[in-house]
Amino acid sequence: MAQHRRHRLLSAAAEIVAERGYRRVSVADIVKRAATARSRFYENFSSKEDCFFAVYDAGVEAALASVAEACKEAGDDFPKRVRAGLGALLATMEQDRVLARACVVEGPAVGPPINDRFERMISGFAGLLRAGRQEKGGDELPETVEETVVGGLYWLLYYALLEDRPKRLKSLLPQLAEFSLIPFLGAEAARAVAAP
Repeated sequence: MAQHRRHRLLSAAAEIVAERGYRRVSVADIVKRAATARSRFYENFSSKEDCFFAVYDAGVEAALASVAEACKEAGDDFPKRVRAGLGALLATMEQDRVLARACVVEGPAVGPPINDRFERMISGFAGLLRAGRQEKGGDELPETVEETVVGGLYWLLYYALLEDRPKRLKSLLPQLAEFSLIPFLGAEAARAVAAP
């Protein structure tokens, strides 16, 4: 029962934050959407921020797990792994657009308190890309190239979600794959590999 209530609060928080924006949502809004008592909210979370962080952490964890599994299943071919990982990320976001919008679009609205989580998210996805450095002659690349690529991907996805056009998100795979592979393969090879 307690686990169900917590899940209901998290779902309500994700929905209402995705709809109205983080800054315009209050604990009262979350409680009302979850159809539960305010005291139940405070049994689970200390504040709106604490609740949103639980939403954010769950979203990032699910996305990372999905991408890691897809990369593993794709085998040793680096471009294939990148494309598979990005495909899994887009599928995860499509599966729960509300959670994706809450995390990706509204995460930055929290301000400085989310910075550590944001850095951990970037680092987690960058770690999945890092294997390509050795395979694709990446020794001469800057140490932070993976973090830079993941940061760029984040903002491409941010704007796609901000536009709220479902077909737009689905169609991004070739563009995201090319963007991710350019530092490792060069523009021409990345374009050839990324094409559908």
